Amino acid sequence: MTPERIFAAESFGAELHELTNEIEILSTIKNRTASACFGIAQDHHAAIVFLMKNTFYSSSFALLRSLFEAYLRGLWLKHCATEEQANDFFKGAEPSKTMVAEIEAIPDFSDGILSRIKKENWGFMCAFTHTGGLHLQRWQSPDAVEPKFDDEELEECLNCAELFGAMAGLEQVQLRKSGDTGANVLQLIQKRWP
Repeated sequence: MTPERIFAAESFGAELHELTNEIEILSTIKNRTASACFGIAQDHHAAIVFLMKNTFYSSSFALLRSLFEAYLRGLWLKHCATEEQANDFFKGAEPSKTMVAEIEAIPDFSDGILSRIKKENWGFMCAFTHTGGLHLQRWQSPDAVEPKFDDEELEECLNCAELFGAMAGLEQVQLRKSGDTGANVLQLIQKRWP
């Protein structure tokens, strides 16, 4: 990762944080649990940038699954769960086994992108989270056991972190009491990915 790319990621994260931090929401259990999930996703995003900056690439990759799950769970809680389901989830129950399908039944998410991301990348994300073979392979150089990640993989990890961090931020601000549409977050996303 070049210093310029890390600086751009840090700047994007700081701008996103400024737009999504300390928002006032209606205090329902659904909103509170969804908001916590989106906040955790944004923390994971910021942590991935920090870890990349300090060349802790293995830990950066390990957090991708957690970031994606926090985002998905926040979506499910916000858009699909009942107050009772949100309360049960808060108390430790697992989310619905059909969580992604339930989310994609909503018109704004009906394009199937979330299930495609999960289908195509879940094994990869799990391998890094649980120190599987793919992860171990990135710790092999011709002469030593040491981290050896491709630049393209590092960029993809950072891009995913930024994207899901931003999407979590967008969902977060849309929980505001004021009925914020998230236009300012969308502008930041469009500035990042013109």
